[in-house]
Amino acid sequence: MPFVFQKSTPLAVSAETAFAFHSNPANITVVMPPSLKLVRLEAEPTAREGGLIYLEGIDFGLIPMRWRCRWKTVQPPTLLVDEMLEGPFAQFVHEHHFAPQPDGTCLMHDRVTYLFRPTWWGRLLSQTGVRLTLHTLFTYRHWRTRQWAEKTSQG
Repeated sequence: MPFVFQKSTPLAVSAETAFAFHSNPANITVVMPPSLKLVRLEAEPTAREGGLIYLEGIDFGLIPMRWRCRWKTVQPPTLLVDEMLEGPFAQFVHEHHFAPQPDGTCLMHDRVTYLFRPTWWGRLLSQTGVRLTLHTLFTYRHWRTRQWAEKTSQG
């Protein structure tokens, strides 16, 4: 059974602006924690359904990461969904929701559905280490996205 991680944050920009920012794979470097160094990124400049993303990086200067993902759903300006095709998980689907607010801003909501490899240690990691890692990663990403949005909304 897959696990679900969710995090939301208000942004000082419109859903259209937040969607445009997150639909450009190059912006991953803006919201990436300093412990993660991107070595290689191959992707089209903007999200399109079926478009592929290849990421290669090093976490904490030790742990190599390789992900191949596909944009599963692209519905401007409210929904982006990317799914891992190759990487460390048996399943990893990341939904980016951008809910327009009456004042012209938006609420960004991330939902990650994941499943580690089907082993006893994989289940243990899914319930503990992966959840902690996702919490840390998305707390940082949301903080950096809020900083970007505040700067963008001020001109």
